[in-house]
Amino acid sequence: MRRTIQIEFNELSPTLIDEFIGAGELPNFRRLHESSAVFVTDASDENNLEPWVQWPTLHTGIADRDHGIQQLGEAKRVIGRGVARELADAGFKVGVFGSMNLDYGPLDGFVVPDPWNPSATPHPAGLGAFTKFVVSAVQENSANTLDKQAAVPFLAYIATHGLAPATAALAARQLISERRDPGLKWRRSIVLDAISYDVFRKLVRRHDVAFATFFSNSTAHFQHYFWRNFRPESFSAPPPPEDHPSLTEAVLTGYRNYDRLIGRFMADFPDDRLVFATGLSQQPWDTTKCTYRPRDFDRLLDLLELDRNRTSVAPVMAEEFLLSFSDEASAGEALTRLKGSLVGDQPLFRFEHAEPLRIKVGCAVNEWSPSVGTVTLPNGRQAPFEELFSRIHTIRSGRHHPDGCFWVKCSTPRKWGEKIPLTSVAPTILRLFGVDPPSYMKDPAVEFLAVQKIDVVVAPSITAQRRFCGQVARNAASPAVR
Repeated sequence: MRRTIQIEFNELSPTLIDEFIGAGELPNFRRLHESSAVFVTDASDENNLEPWVQWPTLHTGIADRDHGIQQLGEAKRVIGRGVARELADAGFKVGVFGSMNLDYGPLDGFVVPDPWNPSATPHPAGLGAFTKFVVSAVQENSANTLDKQAAVPFLAYIATHGLAPATAALAARQLISERRDPGLKWRRSIVLDAISYDVFRKLVRRHDVAFATFFSNSTAHFQHYFWRNFRPESFSAPPPPEDHPSLTEAVLTGYRNYDRLIGRFMADFPDDRLVFATGLSQQPWDTTKCTYRPRDFDRLLDLLELDRNRTSVAPVMAEEFLLSFSDEASAGEALTRLKGSLVGDQPLFRFEHAEPLRIKVGCAVNEWSPSVGTVTLPNGRQAPFEELFSRIHTIRSGRHHPDGCFWVKCSTPRKWGEKIPLTSVAPTILRLFGVDPPSYMKDPAVEFLAVQKIDVVVAPSITAQRRFCGQVARNAASPAVR
């Protein structure tokens, strides 16, 4: 059986990939490109261009207007659907590593939930030592802090679950470099990528899965914040003078990091089919928007006079965080106080109900200013804005674009001229395994499969076939609408 590994590097730009390949910066991307059917996916029909929307679309083949996901943490809207679940139900062993905003639940393999969905459960359960620290590292990335309490079990886990000597050396060099120069902390995510790959490789080999995904967001973050530093000539306003000089290299460093990972995939899984996808991409954004987050969430709750016994807070992405409540009265009280909080004479917060007992909140200030003003709370208390909030990195400079990459390593490589809808990816992956797409996947698989019959995965083992037959029997006994 030929394993398929889907490499998910969020929001990489097809334009930059082509440019960097042409400049000789990405030799492993070039090798994969030259041995693949190469497509550009088009997400322009999606109502909301956000990665937490497009990745569920890619995995399920369901457009966002139908799957309904609009926020992070809404993975349960597509529970039981998607490529991994369909392959598992067909008897294939499956592993999912970090794929965004999906709820696959336990699989006959492994599941590492995305770090923006901390309530999801990893499988096997021992992965919790790894995922707890990763959730903290990703959600607190804007504050450049790490959960030291979660670090100890994390280190113990990776030391016994695949950590490569080269990765350990990379981590040591990073710690030394940022101790000498704290402005280099932005490179931490590159170390986390290397550690994650080590753990992923161990999981794939241990569980011998037929299909696995590997997701990374590090370079998407670099593009959002540091494209201006990378290509200042594309922007009307220059990078702020206080930006660290190394940020000029951040975007290219991110692509080079992914090129090294592609090289590792090709070396470690030489006989496997590699699929490369980005979901969507980014483009330069000539704006002066910047974002802020609370310096201390507990202090903010206290200033808003919200009962910490009935209110919990969880960072989400960038300036956003979720307030969760034990009852509707607490949620209503918080909503009133959020509405009554001002900076100068303008609202301090923007917010929306995510669920009846959850409110998604973000700081409404988007100005770059050394002194934004004074915060006035509903109880009349006042404080300088800078005392309560800190700016996240620098001015935003990358925004989303509907084009994405979809490459499939195959025996007849070719670059296809026409874009394909993002909803075509899921049925295409299923057809690689000889599995018919379910009725909820409306778009067909892409046509290159017609000449790829030799590459289609052979049928599952007898044990897997029996499992599949059992599933069919159970479905027949208890029919469900799909």
